[in-house]
Amino acid sequence: MEKPRESNVERLRTGILEMIEELGLGFGDRLPTEKEMVERFQISRPTLREALKLLEQEAVIDSHQGKGRFLAAGALLSIARPITKFESVSQMVSSHGYTAETRLLGFSAVPADAVTAERLAVAEGTPLVRVERLRSSGGQPLVYSVDWLPRALLGDGLEGTPDWSGSLVALLDRVGRRPVASTANVRAVLLPDEVSGLHGLEEFGPALLIEEVCYAACGTRVIYAMDYHRGSAFSFSFVRK
Repeated sequence: MEKPRESNVERLRTGILEMIEELGLGFGDRLPTEKEMVERFQISRPTLREALKLLEQEAVIDSHQGKGRFLAAGALLSIARPITKFESVSQMVSSHGYTAETRLLGFSAVPADAVTAERLAVAEGTPLVRVERLRSSGGQPLVYSVDWLPRALLGDGLEGTPDWSGSLVALLDRVGRRPVASTANVRAVLLPDEVSGLHGLEEFGPALLIEEVCYAACGTRVIYAMDYHRGSAFSFSFVRK
């Protein structure tokens, strides 16, 4: 499976978190200056500021005019995988220590109904691609997912038939529509009876359903997703602002 590429800003964001850990910084401590970080990471100041902005949005750092940047309460969540951090389901599964195995349960071309049309900001009847997958590890089902993408987004920029069992983030990246942010609703549910019966998931148990709309950098809505995370396998932390 093709692994989604990280941007320079995302890699730098990770590097800054590693620097924070390496320096032993804690809540309220001051980060090195922009000049020091530019020299440390050998990057431009605009790129550094973009990465720092991401960390501010995640409540990892606070910026104080004339004083510098300081570690905020969100820094304490960096190891606990805050749900506010955008990442693909496969990345999330791997981050919890599992070796992700993806099984394609089905894909089809479908017209947008009232719900999917509203979530993706398209007209009812717009052609969508519906992808249904199951992530497992060592034979243990972990995440049942259904994703909808506007067919027009894929255009003619893809050669051959896409591998729908692979990364949708990487697929959209190839046509210039890589998801970079999302909005989500979270609730505790059970798998729908028809899903658990059809796919042999009767022992899946309670799930944390994350219903998510993903956006490209231009603001276009590119994925509407419903991801059922097995409750006994995952825990998430939240940043409240």
